[in-house]
Amino acid sequence: MKNVLLIGAGNLGRRHLQSLKNSQKPIRIFVVEPFDEARALAETAFQQAASELPEKVASFHRSLDEIDQTIDIVIDATPATGRLIILKRVLALGAKDLVLEKVTFNSVSDIDQAGALVEQHAARAWVNCPRRLNPFYIQLRSVLATASFSRFEVVGENFGMACNAIHFIDLFSFLAGRHVYDISLAGVQDIVPSKRSNYIEFFGVASGAFESGPEFKIDCRESTSGVKFKIRIVTPINEYLIDEVAGRVEVTDRDGNTEALGFRQRYQGELTGPLVDAIIQHQQCGLTVFSESMALHRPFIEAAYALYASKYKENAMKMVPIT
Repeated sequence: MKNVLLIGAGNLGRRHLQSLKNSQKPIRIFVVEPFDEARALAETAFQQAASELPEKVASFHRSLDEIDQTIDIVIDATPATGRLIILKRVLALGAKDLVLEKVTFNSVSDIDQAGALVEQHAARAWVNCPRRLNPFYIQLRSVLATASFSRFEVVGENFGMACNAIHFIDLFSFLAGRHVYDISLAGVQDIVPSKRSNYIEFFGVASGAFESGPEFKIDCRESTSGVKFKIRIVTPINEYLIDEVAGRVEVTDRDGNTEALGFRQRYQGELTGPLVDAIIQHQQCGLTVFSESMALHRPFIEAAYALYASKYKENAMKMVPIT
C-alpha cells in the first residue's frame, strides 16, 4: 500500500482529497492542515465522498512533525510562499513522486534551489497545470503539430492574470511543443490587492513569443460581471475560439465556415485519483514535468517581480507575492 501525503486542505486541497478516494489503488492518505476548521471540513468531505473502489485509509494532522511514515507520493496544495521549505521536508521523508500546485514558486531563487533539490534526491515531480490532460487540447495539439500557427490569445475579465498566467503559458507551450519564450508585462496597468490576504493581482496585457513563434497575448480586465475569458488560436487554415466557461468551441475555416463543438474542463475532484494511479503504475503522468515547468515559470516570475518592485519596493528574496 502506497503512502500519499496531501499538504494543505483548503478549497483546492479538499478537491484533491475527494478525488484520492476514487483512486483504483489501495492507498494510505496522510492529510496535513494546520487550521482546525479547514482540517475538519476536509475530514467531513472525505467521509462524504462516495466510492466503491478499494477502501482508503486517511488520517488528519496539524503538522508535518506528526508524520512518522515513509512517504511515496506528495501532493502539495499550499501557497507558493513557503513551498521551498515544505519541499525540503518531504524529500527528507523519502518522497520520490511529487505533484505541486502552481504558481509553484514565486521567486527565481526558490526555482533554482528547488530544481537542485529535486535533482539531488532523484525525485520525480510535476506541476498541476491540468489543461494538458484535457482530451480536446490533446487532440488539438496533434492537429497543430502538422500546421504552422502564428498566435495564441486569452482575452477576458477577472480570471486572475497573476495567479493564472502560468496556466495559459503552460497550455501554449503544450500546444506549440516549445518552452523557451520571452514575456513583457509592460501592458499591465493595475496591480491591486488579491482576494487572498497579502497577495496581489494584475490587470492589463501580458505579451510575448516562443522561440521561433508563435506570439501570445494574455489580456485580463477588471469588471463587475464575473469571470469570463476566451482562448483564441490562429492557424493558416482554422481559427479556434475556446470558451471554457460556457463550454463551447468555435472552429472557423478560411472560407468563414464555423463549426461549434462542446468543451468540458474536468474538475480537480475528477483528476487527482487517476493521476496518482498513473504515478503508482507508470512512474509518470500527463502533467507538466517539473524541469519544463520551471523553465516556463522563470521568465514570468522574473517579469512579475520586476513589475512589482517598480510599483512597490524591492525585497531581498526578489519574491513577488502571487500564488
